[in-house]
Amino acid sequence: MHIKQLLPLLVSLPLLSACPPSVEDDPKNNPNLGNCQSQDLHTPETDFFTDISDASGIREDNYDLSRTDIPINDHSRLAYADINGDGFDDMIFHSLFPNPQAGIPFEHLVFLNNQDGTFTNFSDASGLRDVQSAFFAFGDVDNDGDQDVFSGMDISLSGHTHQILLNDGQGHFTAKSSSGVESISGAVANAVFADFNGDATLDLFVGVGSTLAAQPDKFFLGNGDGTFTDATSNMPGMPYQPSNGSVACDFDNDGDLDIFVSTYSISTANGLNALWENDGDANFTNVAIGKGFAAQGTGNPFGSASANDALEPGRDASNYTGNNGFGIDCDDINNDGNLDIFMTAISHPDSGRQWGDPTQILINQGEAGGYAFVSENTTRNYPYNEGDVDGATIDFDNDGLMDFSVSRDKKYENNYQDMDQKAYFGLIHQQKDGSVVNLGPNSGINHIDEGVSASLTECTSDAICPEDEQCLPLVANTRRCRNPCTATSDCPEGELCHAKGFCKHFARMKNAQNHAWADIDRDGDLDLLVGGRDTGGGRPNFLFRNDIGHKNRWLAIEVKGDGDNVSRDAFGTRISIIFENETLMREKKGGRGMYNSEDTRAQHFGLGDRGCDYTLEVRWPNGKTASFTPAQISENQFMTLTYPDQLQ
Repeated sequence: MHIKQLLPLLVSLPLLSACPPSVEDDPKNNPNLGNCQSQDLHTPETDFFTDISDASGIREDNYDLSRTDIPINDHSRLAYADINGDGFDDMIFHSLFPNPQAGIPFEHLVFLNNQDGTFTNFSDASGLRDVQSAFFAFGDVDNDGDQDVFSGMDISLSGHTHQILLNDGQGHFTAKSSSGVESISGAVANAVFADFNGDATLDLFVGVGSTLAAQPDKFFLGNGDGTFTDATSNMPGMPYQPSNGSVACDFDNDGDLDIFVSTYSISTANGLNALWENDGDANFTNVAIGKGFAAQGTGNPFGSASANDALEPGRDASNYTGNNGFGIDCDDINNDGNLDIFMTAISHPDSGRQWGDPTQILINQGEAGGYAFVSENTTRNYPYNEGDVDGATIDFDNDGLMDFSVSRDKKYENNYQDMDQKAYFGLIHQQKDGSVVNLGPNSGINHIDEGVSASLTECTSDAICPEDEQCLPLVANTRRCRNPCTATSDCPEGELCHAKGFCKHFARMKNAQNHAWADIDRDGDLDLLVGGRDTGGGRPNFLFRNDIGHKNRWLAIEVKGDGDNVSRDAFGTRISIIFENETLMREKKGGRGMYNSEDTRAQHFGLGDRGCDYTLEVRWPNGKTASFTPAQISENQFMTLTYPDQLQ
């Protein structure tokens, strides 16, 4: 029977009550069961994130001063994945900065989690270090219980192509020959693993084009052995657009996973985004226009004609100007049990481009509203920024409300005076009334007053400069008085040694690119990894420890399928914590946004100051359900949910 036929029956059946026998028989096995106690809410004030980049060990090999010719590029791609199966999230990211087209090959750094907030460099042993790939997407493609890799190329590089690499369970990867993905043409920019046809095997959607070219995306059905079969014909009418970001989630609550695609360039196919609705058998229809996802029509809030949510003249929903889309994430933002969308975009206010949509909070109207999306940027007071790139939805302070994180490009900030329009990392905190406030400037992530210690006086010779400074170039035609260096240890605290031999400030955390969230120390809150993209010369990545979230009540659940009924990754599993007037819901997903910023796979819930009268309900991708009471749950610790109903 098809899953859509099963769902009405499942709704009418009582939910399965799950009591792990080992715990039921001997409560001493888990003395924390039923430990719910309501408590007052701790709210973030200032400096609630701490920079542990150096102390954690992740900077080893991350910034190579032997290079003096590092050009600008965009390769601060990164991901969290538990590659060795020890239950702790490891890190995989680029060294900074590769640029194969300039003769600097791709290089990936792999750091294993030591389970104490520090990491060990595992790059060489992993087999991933020298793989020529723009980004990795992780998923268990052969259902053997470990994380494998789709390796995507965003440029044409002789002798290299997209590929699948299989994990031996210990974090060592080898290429799978003839996997079926090698023939993808064009620049691959993102990829999403999920079981789209319900056969307990991961399938693969590949977004093509990035910001570079208008090309059709690709879709593959998994064969369960690490190989894939091209099924792009399951997506009729595939547009030729640069696909810059993607995420899979069940927006219409019918039990299968749909695909949201964030497209780049309002001058290509009008910049309309795609929403591929799944019929349950991995046959898709693009319903973006009808569901209000393709474009909003209200344009840029700083544009003279498009301000105050005016609608684009002479157009309607079928041909409104879309956006220059980048990151995209899917979560229940307003706690109503429906999945909403957060999508970041670079949006220009100048004439001719002012109708391009800015970053959007798109709220799902649920069954009564046909599962359409309505923008709530204005009602929530979301701050406009021209340079928004990567974005995520997270509850960083565990108050039970979803927040937003945003990386921002700095090239536009000089056009603005207000802090919200500057390029500092955005940490947008949701208030109880749904409005949002940017806590980024005071969070400890950014260093607003940071500046270089040198005078930066324009000069023609060292004689003009203060003592200990030299007249050095940043670019060929600009010479300023700077502090010389050969290593970062030569520089004052807060500065690093630029590859061209002078001290520069870290610009923490301006001009970030990809970022990802995981509880690296398993203390109950999400820590932040940020790609330190720079405009030439390079900059290392940053790791920030969360010092606020664990002070509030929390629950983290790791979901595992059995490989027969549900894929091992169990993408699409939905967990809901149901209170009398509110539902906190998470759905396990395999990646998000531009170039696959991959967050932890554990499902984190902040419970804040809520009471203890709730039910935890689970819906697996095959429609099977289970239910748990607070007496069966251990708050403030990680639990594992194994198909169909074992919670331990």
